[in-house]
Amino acid sequence: MNQLDFTGRHAVVTGGATGLGFGITQRLIASGGSVTLWDRDEAAATQAAQSLGARAFALKVDVS
Repeated sequence: MNQLDFTGRHAVVTGGATGLGFGITQRLIASGGSVTLWDRDEAAATQAAQSLGARAFALKVDVS
């Protein structure tokens, strides 16, 4: 897998609680960044952020 350097950077990932969005958050954190997961399902976003650790945050957002 290629190396990405997101040290000191923060990303917002829409739909970050599950699926592709969750996979992206995992990769960003593994690459040194921090993330805020935006998702319509607040409980799922919170659970996902907790599973990712201290550099993940959750927020209920509906981007439609």
